[in-house]
Formats: sequence, C-alpha cells, structure tokens
Amino acid sequence: SEFSRQINAVMRGLATQVPRHLLCLFTWHELEVMVCGLPTVDLELLKRCTVYENGYNETHRTIELFWDALRSFTDEEKCLYLRFIWGRSRLPLRPEDFAKKHKLKRQTHSGPLRNTLPIAHTCFFSLDLPEYTTPRMMRDKILFAINNCQSIDADNTSAARAAAGTHWEESDGED
Repeated sequence: SEFSRQINAVMRGLATQVPRHLLCLFTWHELEVMVCGLPTVDLELLKRCTVYENGYNETHRTIELFWDALRSFTDEEKCLYLRFIWGRSRLPLRPEDFAKKHKLKRQTHSGPLRNTLPIAHTCFFSLDLPEYTTPRMMRDKILFAINNCQSIDADNTSAARAAAGTHWEESDGED
C-alpha cells in the first residue's frame, strides 16, 4: 500500500526501543501511554514535581491561587499550560521520569499588576509568576497567556513586544 514504507520505518524505530515480539503484549492504548504519557494532566504529580523560588513556597497565597486556577482549568487548558511553559502537552508518568522540575518563581515587575502577564521559560520548565491578588486575576492572566503567547523562543519579536504591552480591561469587582 502507499503507506507501507512509512509504517515500516515507524516499526523499525519502535523496535529499537521495544523488541517486536514483545509489542503484542500491549494494546495500542497502553503503548501510547508508555511512549507519550497520559492525555490528561495529573496536577498532583505536577505539584509534587514543582520547586519554588524567589520568595515563593507551597503555602504562599499566590501559589495557592495558582494551583486553584489550574484545578479550575479544562483538560485542554491544562495541556495548553504545559505547552506554554514546557513546549509539551503531556507529563511523564512518574516523578522520577521528570528530567527537570516544574519551577514557579516570583516575578518582579514594574507598573500596575493588572498589566503584567506570567512569563514562561520553556527550556527550563519554568514560570515567572506575578503576585496576583485575586482568584479571578490569576485565572484570567494565565488563561490569556496560554491562549495568546504560544510562540516558543519568540520573546524578542515584535508580536511578543506588542503582547507584553497589552492593556487589560479589568472589571471593578474583585472575585
């Protein structure tokens, strides 16, 4: 068939990792999970594999707001968050499979907090997180960033500079 060549190439590559005679022990789904990870984001696993820097710790109010915001996200939004900070949409299966820890670092900023977005460092699996003060602000700012700031390594492009200067329209009420 027209795809035989490509399928054989995939099989040869897979056989370098798993002997062909063992492949029959797994369903396609089990094999997908072993190779790609779970399609849903395990926030408890991510939390166990997170380190905090620059004044943040697990009990800091901003960090509590952060985890609450992520828990409120849909599965798709959680995958977008991973893509934003890591360039991947799935987590490893076990803590020992993380090459790097997820890092949350207090972001220092100048100007109004309402105009400040979190900054991702995909090479370091790291997020510079402003000290947002309300659940709504935390959720809205992260969602804006993960949906509108997805260009990896494009920090110094005209589009990134324009996005950094985006002015937010906040409602008068807090959460």
